[in-house]
Amino acid sequence: MYDFFWKEDKETRMYDEAQGEMNKFFSDIDSGNDDFSLNGSKLVYRKDQHKFAIDVMKAIRDKELLLIQAGVGIGKSMGYLIPIFSVYNNVESFDNVIISTSNIGLQQQLLTDINNLSKMLGIDIKVVIAKGISNYACMAKIDRLLAKSNVKDKDTLMELRKDIYKKKTVDRDELIRVSDEIWQQLRMNNRGACSRCEYMNTCLHRKLSKDINKASIVITNHDYLAKASLDDRDFVNNADMFVIDEAHNLESSVRNISSGFIELSKIKYIFDYYLDIMNGDDIYNYIEEATESLYSFFDQIKRRGSGYYRSNSMERGIGIVECDKIPFSVGKMEYKLENLINIFNNIIFYVQNYYRRIGYNADFRISYLKEVNKLFGDMLKKDNSKNIYWVNFYKNNRINIGYTCRDVGEVTKGIFYKDVPIVCTSATLLDANGSYDYLKKGLGIDKISPTNKTVVNGKVYFSPYNYDDNSVFYYDKNITDPNNYDIYKEELVDKVSELLKITNGRALVLFTSKSTMDYVYDKIDKSQFDFKIYKQGQESNSQLCKKFEKNVKSCLFGTGAFWEGIDIKGKSLCNVIITRLPFANVDAIMEAKACEYKNDAFKMVYLNDMIQKLTQGTGRLIRGGKDRGIVACLDSRFESYLDIFRSVTDFTNYTCNINDLYDYSSSNITNRDGKRKPYGPRKKQIK
Repeated sequence: MYDFFWKEDKETRMYDEAQGEMNKFFSDIDSGNDDFSLNGSKLVYRKDQHKFAIDVMKAIRDKELLLIQAGVGIGKSMGYLIPIFSVYNNVESFDNVIISTSNIGLQQQLLTDINNLSKMLGIDIKVVIAKGISNYACMAKIDRLLAKSNVKDKDTLMELRKDIYKKKTVDRDELIRVSDEIWQQLRMNNRGACSRCEYMNTCLHRKLSKDINKASIVITNHDYLAKASLDDRDFVNNADMFVIDEAHNLESSVRNISSGFIELSKIKYIFDYYLDIMNGDDIYNYIEEATESLYSFFDQIKRRGSGYYRSNSMERGIGIVECDKIPFSVGKMEYKLENLINIFNNIIFYVQNYYRRIGYNADFRISYLKEVNKLFGDMLKKDNSKNIYWVNFYKNNRINIGYTCRDVGEVTKGIFYKDVPIVCTSATLLDANGSYDYLKKGLGIDKISPTNKTVVNGKVYFSPYNYDDNSVFYYDKNITDPNNYDIYKEELVDKVSELLKITNGRALVLFTSKSTMDYVYDKIDKSQFDFKIYKQGQESNSQLCKKFEKNVKSCLFGTGAFWEGIDIKGKSLCNVIITRLPFANVDAIMEAKACEYKNDAFKMVYLNDMIQKLTQGTGRLIRGGKDRGIVACLDSRFESYLDIFRSVTDFTNYTCNINDLYDYSSSNITNRDGKRKPYGPRKKQIK
């Protein structure tokens, strides 16, 4: 009993020392101590960063689950790294931290910052980056490719091999660049094959896997973290703390690793295989009956999905723009599913008996049929099913059935229910009500009882940058509604052209669909501009961003991936154009979430989701204290959501008069460009 109180008192003293060390660090920076510099730059004291760090320290000390929003410029990465270092240096029981993010650039930056902090503070701390297996090269595959007499790109492969030996890494991001086509041939994709590989004892990826379990800090991505949690990996089980950075993306990552497909062609291939190796009327009759029932079932799903697609795309304000994740209802198909389950059971039983008679173990094909049969059984539960199901439409009249977990909390509880501190942070966690409720429900945090863990709705730290003087937000309330698509897209070409001229380039133009982006890019008269326009898909996203940043007056057209994660400071990005509000497609996942809210579904699901995405997109503009520019929203519906958007973001100056953009740009953006072509006649503003 006395030992318990002695240990508790000792740990309290250790945390007091850690907090004192952290506060001294910020005090030394505030006093101008020249010893504190990062990447060659002297650290600057930020009051809100210090407060953020105090909040994180409390969460660590009390093993809380802290939700905390921090705007651009707060320095949230340093805000959680400093308390982590202080606790690691003082608390004996604090050894392993996992930091997860959805941004590859941030992962690399975190690695650099942690290593620099380690040197600056004199605290030796081992850190590794953990990624999915497809991000690593396989030496055995490279050797097999080079052994072929007619191998393409042999010189590139030789250079890559040399680079691997020189840098002692097989991480794609740290090696010389190779095309996606080459990488697909040499990347790792099956960890199970490693035990039979000639490189087993010297494989750099195997070494990295061992290093992950020995590291004090593991930097990973949300997909990898969720998968590792499901797989019960040691480094997750042994973690003393989790930091979920860019936490607004964790839900989609969990759904991604929990998803799969039921493919008619794959089932048919398995059936044909069994018919080839087995003789007998029974297996033939079973498979014939199963094939007929499957085609009938898939055909009915196709009709149900097609009807849903047509009615929603015509009648809803939020249209379906892609033919995937289309909801379908099982409805009165229960008897078809029950019949399929019985037939599959007969086939599985027959095949297993066959293998037993010849002395073989059942193969992976049977495992797939069992999994499909299990999914059919789950479909019968309808709204109480474990998964959400949908139909994907493809060319040449082909479909498949997709699925993902219904309750993300069933996956995330492997992290959130652990008796360790957890910090979930991002610049965009708030919902349309200015609360963390949408995030909490999406991740299953709302189901955590106080007896399991204390969930803290942390303070919101808005950006310290001067949005009042450095930005103007323009919204066009007269442009045709995007749902009147044919007219809207024609107006969009003219509107985007004018906005590009106002800032003389320097623009990131964000689209919600590739087809609209391609249309505007093709129709816009590029001869009227003296700057380059890049478009997503011409090169890799990272290469396009580098060219966009380097070529100061250039423009970049992009979709999904470009709405967040782009960090371009300075004169290269002074104009962010939102072509359409980023409402989610009416797909099976969004519909399943909406069903939980009934009459309030639009606000609680679609609007909350849109506001988060819009905040991310507009957040590309101000990335540093000296940045300035304009945001333009070319969606007449924005005026309806102005008050909501204003309450959760940093922008303060709003206008629907485009002349204000001309004035702001000429005074703050293009005033140093020298002689240039005149703007041309300004558009008459409709009152």
